[in-house]
Amino acid sequence: MEDALFCSMAAPRTGFENVSSKSVRFSVVISQSNKPIEMIDDVAAGCQVTGQVATIDPDRLSRISVAYAIHSMRIGGAERSIARLINSLDHNRFAPLVVCLSRTGPAANWIEACDVPVIELGTRKAFDRSVIRRFAEVLEHHQVDVLHSHNWGTLIESHLARRRAKVPVHIHAERGSVLGAAEMRGLRMRVRGRMAGWAMRRCDAVVTNAHTVARRIEDRCGYPAENVYVIPNGVEAPDGLLSAEQASVRRRELGVPDGAVLLGSVGRLVPVKGFDLAIRALAKLMAEGRGYHLMFVGDGPEQERLTDLAVELAVSDRVHFAGHQDNVGPWLSLFDLYLNTSHSEGMSQSMVEALAAGCPVVATEVGDSAEVLGRNGECGRLVPPADVDALVGGIGELSSADCRLSLRGAAMRRHQQLFAAVQMAQRYAQLYRQMLAIRQGTRLSSAGNVHQ
Repeated sequence: MEDALFCSMAAPRTGFENVSSKSVRFSVVISQSNKPIEMIDDVAAGCQVTGQVATIDPDRLSRISVAYAIHSMRIGGAERSIARLINSLDHNRFAPLVVCLSRTGPAANWIEACDVPVIELGTRKAFDRSVIRRFAEVLEHHQVDVLHSHNWGTLIESHLARRRAKVPVHIHAERGSVLGAAEMRGLRMRVRGRMAGWAMRRCDAVVTNAHTVARRIEDRCGYPAENVYVIPNGVEAPDGLLSAEQASVRRRELGVPDGAVLLGSVGRLVPVKGFDLAIRALAKLMAEGRGYHLMFVGDGPEQERLTDLAVELAVSDRVHFAGHQDNVGPWLSLFDLYLNTSHSEGMSQSMVEALAAGCPVVATEVGDSAEVLGRNGECGRLVPPADVDALVGGIGELSSADCRLSLRGAAMRRHQQLFAAVQMAQRYAQLYRQMLAIRQGTRLSSAGNVHQ
């Protein structure tokens, strides 16, 4: 398994030399997330900001400066991944910053270090030519060594800004559906795929979190899957995990009686997550006379439809909506089994969090779910997607207390061995150093090489 985590990478095709930064004036504003944000003056002109000249800590200049480009810092998987990577990097060696092409958001609060700039460029349309200049000025001002862009919404802008600012290394990350909306088809998708493939071939590295996504990149963008680096999601053990006694008390407070098996899922309530399958499975389990409850931790546009479905199937008294929670640890402590019912997936961070909390998993076999759980059922069960009967069967296999207890330790060990946040950060740090070494024409020891 570990030997398969990384794929080979073709040699970079373009060369840029670093240049000294020019002076750029910034304004500092406090966002709704209470995270300090830097904004370039001409962007800030249309916003409510207070003017103050920002300076760069001289200590940052002695470290490798890495800029993480993202469309915004709203709540989402890519944003959580950026925050976790920043939190786990060695800040004695790396100086991270976040560049939001549009606006920041509440996910900026997930970044723990107080010296990480979060910069918003204020673009208001899909492709804003004026943002390229502002983006390049940020990169020059912070003397960025590595630009790490995320998803289609930043790829072209990052490539052009990198060229203008002559940033030595550009690494691009694609996740999930690749190129934006999973349902996009036809001419628009083909044009976007060609543009993305063109830009990817001019990056120093393309990276993703799942082998399935690497193949999707090849299908949609024409960029070879064998050249994509696969670095799995890494997560820290969730904070605030409850003891068994504390969990029992909290479950009773939420209306889950002693002896009931509580099924749970964490994620945005959106169609691709397939949460309706979980409700339909619950209804079948209840028809068989079993004592189950179901809890969703998250919010989203599907909540009303899911609520109506629970009423229609006469299980509304057993379906609990906890809403969005910044800290999912206490909620994972309540679950007896974790459900991932997605129709499409790259690599589920929430599923890895469940393993870290010692929660056995029943998951649809999409994306890299098999790599996360292990194909031999070490940590749970895999079932075909969109198959309610198979989901019911998988839940039934793991419902006994003895079975769940035996899987608990295996789940925690698998997380520690393969999916810890510090391991993810080490792999990215190796990739950053390796790409910089290639640009500088130097060699790394085998320990600093991520090719496997």
